[in-house]
Amino acid sequence: MLNLKLKDWKRTYLKFTMKKKIMKLKIAILSALTAIFANAASIDYLSNNSASYFQNPSQTGKISVEGIFYNPAGTVFLDDGTYINANLQNSMIDESMTLKGKKLKSHRYAGAPSFNLLYKKNNYSLFGNLSVIAGGATLRYNDGVAGIELAGETFNNITGGRLRAKVTKNRFTGQNRYYQLMLGSAYKFNDTFSMSGGLKYVYAHRKLDGEAQYSYNPLVGAAIGLNKNYLSMNSKRNAEGIGGIIGFDYRPTDTLNFAVKYETPVKLKFKSKAQEDNKMMLRGRPLGISFFYPEYADGFQSRRDLPGVLALGVSKDLNKWTLSSGYTHYFNKSAKMDRVKYNDGYEINFGVDYRINDKFTWHAGFNYADTGAKKESFSDVEYAINSQIYATGLTYKPTESSEWKFGLAHVNFNSSNGKREKTSLPGITIDKSKVKYDKNVNVFTLGYTHKF
Repeated sequence: MLNLKLKDWKRTYLKFTMKKKIMKLKIAILSALTAIFANAASIDYLSNNSASYFQNPSQTGKISVEGIFYNPAGTVFLDDGTYINANLQNSMIDESMTLKGKKLKSHRYAGAPSFNLLYKKNNYSLFGNLSVIAGGATLRYNDGVAGIELAGETFNNITGGRLRAKVTKNRFTGQNRYYQLMLGSAYKFNDTFSMSGGLKYVYAHRKLDGEAQYSYNPLVGAAIGLNKNYLSMNSKRNAEGIGGIIGFDYRPTDTLNFAVKYETPVKLKFKSKAQEDNKMMLRGRPLGISFFYPEYADGFQSRRDLPGVLALGVSKDLNKWTLSSGYTHYFNKSAKMDRVKYNDGYEINFGVDYRINDKFTWHAGFNYADTGAKKESFSDVEYAINSQIYATGLTYKPTESSEWKFGLAHVNFNSSNGKREKTSLPGITIDKSKVKYDKNVNVFTLGYTHKF
């Protein structure tokens, strides 16, 4: 009888101990993988597709048809008439993650058009802009992403290496694209000062498609309640919102111009539609990709706003030269961006334009962007690292009513490693400091303007 009681007690104790270990393991795996895949993002506004911008990124202080986007208040200083402007940005985008000497990369083309329509008469102007304000190529990591490798490593660490988890399939695709329609007007109070106002409608689309598969020791897997080995998800998130724009332009002389533009935040409430039929199981509970990216789970709603933007610019004509400079501030701290907190971001730019003759103008410029992203925000799908734009181009004006623009630019990103992150289980960390995140973009733009 005593032996039987001892056996029962031992069995009960072992059950309790195993349940405790399994609960800890569940917490550790979920928190660890959430840390790996936390869907951080590039600051969504740091994108543009104007031909002028990729000739010379310093555009806020200048007066032009494309100023509908950069300096809308300045459009009333153009000659009277109706202007139609079209641009096409062509980009080759390389993104990569390097882990233990293995480079996982995506090499894709992205094309983004933009259109401007302007009517100017006497002291006022009416205008509209249709453009892709953020996002780009559909990035495909056919050879996998670093987080999946780190996840396998975490599984092994939690089980003291006995699980022997190994990645056998690893593929992820992601896309972000934001479309904008802006309508507004500007009024010139006198020969030196003008004001503009407008509204913008933004439609945002974000996509995640991925799959991963692991092999592991089935005996250890069974002991901890782990079964199945395949994960997959196809999810889309969409949102729409409205914001306002206000601008001022001050032109004290014919050769000097100052401009200010402010864009209000745009509240974007995303809702996800997802298919997630394949999941790993932990003690009968699904362990799918939606655990790692909860904002992509089917029916999930979350805020990811576009922050407010303040842009300042100045330009000065000196004989055949035009010198320009600008500053743009992104109020990221006050915007809700999924689960990620950012510092405010900013851009500083300067450039020159040289009028070769009546038909040709040469342009060059530089832009530095600090995204405000913290290292803990870096993830497989997106990572916001600081960048420099080096741009040049030519403008060709064959007639008084037509103009062609050609722009070339290289965007250099400052590669950076992630950050070691703690999980809810003591001693278990996700070491994203092992991962080097990098980007590289080459841009060719073409623009055409016709005045009627």
